[in-house]
Amino acid sequence: MDHNFQDLLKRYNEGNVSEEEREQVERWYLAVGEKPKSIDQDILQDHYTQGREEIKQLYKVRKLTPVWKQIASAAAILTLIVGVYLMRNTTQDTQQQLVSIDSILPGEETAVLRTDNGQEVDLKAMLVGARLNKGGMEIIKLATGGIQIRELENGGEEIEPSVIKTPRGAEFEVTLPDGSLVKLNADSELKLLAGYNKNERKVDLFGEAFFDVQKSNKPFIVSTANQKVTVLGTQFNIKAYASETETTTKLLRGSVKVSNNGTGKEIMMKPGDQVVNKGNELLLTSREKQQVDWVNKEFVFNEKTAEELMNDIGRWYNLEVEFEREDLKEKRFTGSIPRYSTFTKVVAVLEATDVLSFKIEGRKIIIK
Repeated sequence: MDHNFQDLLKRYNEGNVSEEEREQVERWYLAVGEKPKSIDQDILQDHYTQGREEIKQLYKVRKLTPVWKQIASAAAILTLIVGVYLMRNTTQDTQQQLVSIDSILPGEETAVLRTDNGQEVDLKAMLVGARLNKGGMEIIKLATGGIQIRELENGGEEIEPSVIKTPRGAEFEVTLPDGSLVKLNADSELKLLAGYNKNERKVDLFGEAFFDVQKSNKPFIVSTANQKVTVLGTQFNIKAYASETETTTKLLRGSVKVSNNGTGKEIMMKPGDQVVNKGNELLLTSREKQQVDWVNKEFVFNEKTAEELMNDIGRWYNLEVEFEREDLKEKRFTGSIPRYSTFTKVVAVLEATDVLSFKIEGRKIIIK
């Protein structure tokens, strides 16, 4: 048995531990599935050892960690802290907290479509194969969970403006009338402008979306609050949330022209490029990794600030995020977490960095 671990349990049984050490032992105890009547050393040691191996398989060497901090010691208890916010499960408060954490789930495939006259369609509720005619469009529910939009063949009626919106804790996939595919991230809106695919293919974006644009001689134009992206056929991702100061465009295939709305400055992108638009500045960086983390069902943080990280997690798990101190927002992290992880696992990974700790109040997560 690990001597430090054995000593900790011995001191716990003697009542000679700090408050932090007591909580650590009780978290390990709560992580044991059988819930033994007493805190048995052998059972806890077995669970401790199994947890180390589980971490190696789940996260390999790419554990979430501050970029300035050694991470080896954190790996040992990463998934063991599944009861991270729980004390002994003998009180009503503890039971409520457990229910609260268990009720926080990853996002799902859901969205609404709103036409220009205010009508709304619950796209998740549509049955596979169902068809609706709205605003010059035929909306078809696909077996994949998304929808396909087609132009109605009724003598030249133009497509009317419409908005597809995902709430927090959701994502959705849309095939546009020209065959282009758009995958919307959580808390995002895609607006099809009037006459889409007549002379050009124009959409407005609020939030984040991945585009796989079909080639055509009609330009495909994505407008956000502070920029415009023009393409003919390509794969790219745009992140443009109103709550964040930067708009990020990442190109995977083809070529893209990004222009700043304020200055008119333009940049031509090539595959692997990323452009960050902040205020009147366009900053071009080159990345070898030509993929988009959320599309690949991951959260990947490459020296991201805690604020950026928690914004992404908050949107996906539909949580309100609050920092107790402003300086915590600037802590930087590198690593990855599977996008469909249970929330308790996400918390365990973040807690294991020894930089952030969390308190859950309903659907609010407080970082301290």
